[in-house]
Amino acid sequence: MKIKYYQNLGKNLNEKTRKKLIRGLRRVGEKCFSEIPEYQCLSWDCDFKRNVIAIAFDNKKIVGFSSALRLVDEWGEPFLHLGLTCVHPDYRGKGLTHKMAGRLMLEYVIRNRLFGKVWFSNIAGVVSSLGNVGKNLNEVFPSPGFLWPTDKHDAIATTVAKRYRDMVHIGEECEFDQNNYVFRGSAKGNMWAKASNDTRYHHRDVGLNRFYLDWIDLDNGDEMIQVGNYSIFTFLRYLFG
Repeated sequence: MKIKYYQNLGKNLNEKTRKKLIRGLRRVGEKCFSEIPEYQCLSWDCDFKRNVIAIAFDNKKIVGFSSALRLVDEWGEPFLHLGLTCVHPDYRGKGLTHKMAGRLMLEYVIRNRLFGKVWFSNIAGVVSSLGNVGKNLNEVFPSPGFLWPTDKHDAIATTVAKRYRDMVHIGEECEFDQNNYVFRGSAKGNMWAKASNDTRYHHRDVGLNRFYLDWIDLDNGDEMIQVGNYSIFTFLRYLFG
């Protein structure tokens, strides 16, 4: 099994190859969702011009992917929206989710910001996902170690809420609670909804579960946007810390 990283993929795809790639990604998506969400790299309209993507292959068969988007905040500065990760059920339990996300983020910082910070956003209504991001990356708001956003955090979060909702699958009708960085009811009644007492989606750290479950109402379908940054030193700290 191999994981390959791609950015600027849209420059090299003809129409036939583009549709073949989307078809392969959707085959994985249909095994992960009751209904394939028509957004990001799963949309037939995706041109891959904004996408940064890591794809896991078993020979030539796509068995998983992690796809992020390159966006620009209201200050005109780039950030990475971490987003859509899927693994075919037959290949779960092999750590593919972490391997693909790690490959994507590491390769991106090496190629684009080797000695600087990569700012990112992440939207989730899954406590384990929120906890992992808050625990392992830098200056993440909201997280137990960073309880007050800076102007930079606000610039990214409000830009996502005002400009990029269609790209991150958040409906225009959903209220953005800027004080708490929560999209109220954005997952209610759809495939992203998770019950607060469903421990399959909880983090191993009980304290992290308590923090995020106190912050958002999962039973109302709330989703949180986290904003933070990471650098090459984040990975070195994780490996050798």
